[in-house]
Amino acid sequence: MKDKHSKVVMVILIIELALFLCLGVFCLFNCLVAYKTANGNDLLNFAGGIIGSLIAGMIAVVTFFCTIKNNDKNQKEAHELQTKLNIENNRIQTSLKVEDNLNRIIEKERSVLANTYNQLENFLYTIANLLYKNDDFIEMKNDFMRLYGEFVSSINNIKFNSDIFEDRSKCENCQMCEIKTYGILVKVAMDIQKEILIIDGECRIALDYLVAALNRADQTKPLFDEKSNLQQFNINYKNQIAIKNSQIKNPIDSLTLQEQAWYNEILSLSENIKQNNQRISEIDGLTRDNLKFIDDNLNLAKSKAAQIDDKLKIQLFFLIQNYFSVYKSYIKEVVYDVQMNGKKINTKCAKLDFEKNHPVN
Repeated sequence: MKDKHSKVVMVILIIELALFLCLGVFCLFNCLVAYKTANGNDLLNFAGGIIGSLIAGMIAVVTFFCTIKNNDKNQKEAHELQTKLNIENNRIQTSLKVEDNLNRIIEKERSVLANTYNQLENFLYTIANLLYKNDDFIEMKNDFMRLYGEFVSSINNIKFNSDIFEDRSKCENCQMCEIKTYGILVKVAMDIQKEILIIDGECRIALDYLVAALNRADQTKPLFDEKSNLQQFNINYKNQIAIKNSQIKNPIDSLTLQEQAWYNEILSLSENIKQNNQRISEIDGLTRDNLKFIDDNLNLAKSKAAQIDDKLKIQLFFLIQNYFSVYKSYIKEVVYDVQMNGKKINTKCAKLDFEKNHPVN
């Protein structure tokens, strides 16, 4: 628009100069005609007219060139200003896009880390509130394995949908990687990695204790059932013996054939009771050892869970808080850097080439 306006002004000036020159030529011609019939005073007037015309022409020419030169200067300054404004506007737009993409990334980071933290809390809370019951121990074991599986799945979700576990080594000659807060951010991310892996290992140990206890509890349950059945058999045998004894009237050495048969049955039943009592005694020994094993492993699992909850989980919480605090500072620094210096097209920075790696949906 400004270039078009400048061209119009130049055309007008050229037209004015042409008209002025024509007018000057016309005046000069009249003066020459008058010169032929002029006296002394007329000669002075003629010379004055000639000189005046030359001076006016020179002034017009100088004015014309000064106007053109000044117009070019103004046009150049306007162009430079517009170029600077365009560059600044492009930098602002780029920085806004970078800031928007970084905010999208940080919200995704919050989501996946919060999910992992919640799954960890759920697993530890369930262990802490475990009530030992003579119930379906296989189902209980599967529930704990499911909870731990959800925790592990959330860790894998961090690996696939977050930058926490990604390689953040600096790119060669990368301006973005030289940002001061980038190194701090990388360090905190590595600390979170280590803490999550440590917690995962400790949770696996707690789960192993739980699984061992619940497997042994499941193996012990049939022993209780067997003992109960043997005790019931013994009660029945004793009732039968009492009945047989009540039917025998004669001494042992003068039993009738029927009484002898009853007596033999009493001996057989008594032997069964003896064998059952031996098995009950064995079961008592096995269940006593099993219950001790179960209690020990449940206590170890609860102790391990409490250790994770009281120390490691709290450390993870503060590391996550610190990570997002540094991330916010990092975003500000990146945005400022883009606003001041612009984003180099060929940075080759895998972490910060947001338009390529984190396209806006």
